Amino acid sequence: MRVRSVDIYVTYRCNLRCTHCFVGDNLSTGQSFAHDSLAHLIAAAPRLWGTEEVTFLGGEPTLYPGIADAVLLAQARGLHVRIVTNGGHGFRSFVGRFEGARLPVVGVSIDGSNPATHDAVRGERSFQRMRENVERARERGYEMFGIMSVSRSNAHDAGAILALCDRLGFGWVNVHYVSNRGFATPEMVLPVPEWRSLVREIKEQSAGLRIDVRLERTFVPAGDHRRYCAVRSSDNLLFLPDGRVFMCPMFIDVPEAHSFTWSGTELLGRPGAETEGILSRAESAAHCPAMRHVNARLNSDVLDAGLEISCVLEKTRLSGGLVVDEK
Repeated sequence: MRVRSVDIYVTYRCNLRCTHCFVGDNLSTGQSFAHDSLAHLIAAAPRLWGTEEVTFLGGEPTLYPGIADAVLLAQARGLHVRIVTNGGHGFRSFVGRFEGARLPVVGVSIDGSNPATHDAVRGERSFQRMRENVERARERGYEMFGIMSVSRSNAHDAGAILALCDRLGFGWVNVHYVSNRGFATPEMVLPVPEWRSLVREIKEQSAGLRIDVRLERTFVPAGDHRRYCAVRSSDNLLFLPDGRVFMCPMFIDVPEAHSFTWSGTELLGRPGAETEGILSRAESAAHCPAMRHVNARLNSDVLDAGLEISCVLEKTRLSGGLVVDEK
């Protein structure tokens, strides 16, 4: 098995309770990777699966006591390292104490261009803390990118969020479509026509931005589909602190759908279980095999619009208003 990248959710601990968090109720467990287990995983990934990139997430990964050591260990194994953070006090502490020769690339979640919008999603004063800590990290030389998760709560602010990310000096912004996993409810999900209209607006706006925009392809005409599927390609693994391992993040709320477990020293298959691999064998008229389990209504709406649902990992990269890459 060739796994180009791994996403390691080092802890379920988090200082926030964002309204759309797909980890959801798992946050209340506060469960974290044992240090030895994480070290074994970091060592195994490049050696056994040819992994090139590791991303540390949570919860809030900078609240994990061994996060600095994990970054250094991954770098020593030749891995490209990223951290995804909410930009709170844990991130501030990490920036202040990390002493590695190479700084990890940092992705910061930004769901509003102002305190009112951002804090409504992420909690009181989260915008102020995030902005202060981002500016501090940029001063110290961190390469950063933004992560914007679009729902009904902040779709009106999307253009201003992109402009803020541009001013903050980010390299790019990932734009995600919020689906009802974890804490997110179906009522938060942006209707298909509104999302497609927003995508057109973002494409136009990107012409005036210095940064690249990486848009989830999400809903595409049938003839424009690349037929990529995270499960069928198996080139990414998502490790959770409770030992579950997925190939696709869309299946995280589907009971017993994880393809593997991490024992602490090795990756174990789950023969006989109805995993995401089994569920993905069934053809879906809307293409994405997970969406039938996540949001059947959205699945139907997409079909009614004559569209298909693209894999959550597929993105269109915009630079200066032009499509420069699709992957």
